[in-house]
Amino acid sequence: MNISTLAKVLGISIADLRDTASKNNIRGFHGRNTRIPYNSAVEITKILRPEKAQNLENDDKVYLPPTLTVQELSDAIGRPPGLVVKSLVMSGIMATLNEKIDFDTASLISSELNVEVFPDNKEYDVQKAEAEVDATTKHFDSGSDSDDVKKISRPPVVTVMGHVDHGKTTLLDTIRHSDVAAGEAGAITQHISTYQITYNDKKITFVDTPGHEAFTAMRARGSQLADFIILVVSATEGPKPQTIEVVERAKITKTPVIVAVNKIDLPNSDVEKTKSDVAAFGLVPEEWGGTVPYISISAKDNTNIDQLLDTILVHAEIAELKGQTDCAAEAVVIESHLDQKLGVVTTALITKGELKLGDVIQSGPLTGKVKKLSTTTGENIKSADIAMPVIILGIPDVVNSGEMINAHPNQKSANQAASSASSELANRKTFTKNDNDTGSEQINVILKADVIGSLEALKESIVKIPQEQIKVVIKSEGVGTVTQNDIDYSKTTNSTILAFHSDLEKNVVDQVRNENIPLIQSKIIYELLQWVEEEILKNTKHETRVEVLGKAEVLAVFKSDKPSIQVFGGEVKSGKIFDNKELRLMKNGEESGRLEIVEMQRNKAKTSEVNISQQFGISVKGKTKVEVGDIIECIDEVIVK
Repeated sequence: MNISTLAKVLGISIADLRDTASKNNIRGFHGRNTRIPYNSAVEITKILRPEKAQNLENDDKVYLPPTLTVQELSDAIGRPPGLVVKSLVMSGIMATLNEKIDFDTASLISSELNVEVFPDNKEYDVQKAEAEVDATTKHFDSGSDSDDVKKISRPPVVTVMGHVDHGKTTLLDTIRHSDVAAGEAGAITQHISTYQITYNDKKITFVDTPGHEAFTAMRARGSQLADFIILVVSATEGPKPQTIEVVERAKITKTPVIVAVNKIDLPNSDVEKTKSDVAAFGLVPEEWGGTVPYISISAKDNTNIDQLLDTILVHAEIAELKGQTDCAAEAVVIESHLDQKLGVVTTALITKGELKLGDVIQSGPLTGKVKKLSTTTGENIKSADIAMPVIILGIPDVVNSGEMINAHPNQKSANQAASSASSELANRKTFTKNDNDTGSEQINVILKADVIGSLEALKESIVKIPQEQIKVVIKSEGVGTVTQNDIDYSKTTNSTILAFHSDLEKNVVDQVRNENIPLIQSKIIYELLQWVEEEILKNTKHETRVEVLGKAEVLAVFKSDKPSIQVFGGEVKSGKIFDNKELRLMKNGEESGRLEIVEMQRNKAKTSEVNISQQFGISVKGKTKVEVGDIIECIDEVIVK
């Protein structure tokens, strides 16, 4: 119900209405919210004007004409104009407040702003309305609630993340019943892959990634590919810096997390301590009154893996994941590389429609034809359905992770889309980026945009980004070109200029380039928001300390067949040396470099650890040369709470 309508009915100011609701803990009146739940309206009416409560009319239904201006839409649904413009921009529609949009567009934007609207020229059957799709699955959403759009339930897409060697690949290996981990260099994933399994007659798609580059790239265009994140945490080590990075990223992307506490088969595992340590960073377990499922597993022994999969399916059912099928196929690129025999090989995930062998496809400025289509297990197929990972041959060049692949009815249509994409790429300008960690608790920005609506959209989007530790401070904002005053103020306040659809004055272009002025210029709002998010993540620090687990002396150095590998023998002087930990090389009592263990042996047999007084052979990667007499320390990085 509109808060202004309720205020008139009750004969009270909006400010007093909000104050009364706050004192009586009635939900829906917080902040600048202009629409409130009908039940809340009745509740506060019973307090202020009891005689009017029974006859209070529910005006939740908003009727819109076939066409209306953006300002008229804002007024009709009770949402700030800047928020409406922002939603339009995020949907790829550039419109000012005075420009007209059709009902379908208005309906889409209203739906994204949680307002249900109806056409004023026909009856609306509530029973035909589709269930609202969760915001985290918008990449698969058709973008329309029309009855003519065919949506079907789709499999969940799950991204597996966690600290190095906490068992991500082993978990997927166990789930897929195939030996992937054994083929990885040092048992650490060196690639990005996507798999789909069938469990209890239902499909689940997994994305395995060695880092966050692909995940970030996918989000760069506003897509949130993953429905859920499985955060793998070792029960023997607890959260590590990379674990916390995943938690921070999940908060920013608002992606639900399922925590898999792994390695419970080991004697030194402590599940409850691990839960407590992870919960300290905001992921409160369900059994403690929170919302995050924690599943104790052993990926190695296949313990409770079925419980983990059941949890995924239950939460997927609750989310009511859907996708559109009666449209041209779309897919998002997971990875792409050049194979000497096959040419360009692209792994992608179908997000809309059905991709078929022989389809004309386009990705950015590139066009091609699907010459070969196969599953990620190598089975040749003729078509691929929604949420299915596939390998595509036929794109002429390597494509960046996160780019879209679109199917077209003919080559002419594909060429036109490619031409438009080329023009769009030409208009994306990023002059300089501040890639260094500032170490500061705030990020200063100056906002510039072409029109007030765009500026409000950018500003409100930035404000909504979670900023628990690092604050984004808007030092100034304005409409128009980036001027000399903006450049000077940027230098004075140590601010980065974010220019959305805003050009630079001619007299400052050279200065920006020559003086390395931090400026991000783009016509794509996602790129600017992504920069802000990444800066927050880079500067979100958790205090850590280094623990020395063991020390060993280098007794002999051997010749290696590979120039990047060093081989030497040593003896443990104290503690233990573990093959899954980092080594610190000490010369004359000072650190001279870090080493990564490739393999460790004792008595010519591979081993995972060596104890005090034991001799061993080891091969490592590292730039610093190892010499006889050096001391190596086996270290672990621990988060200090």
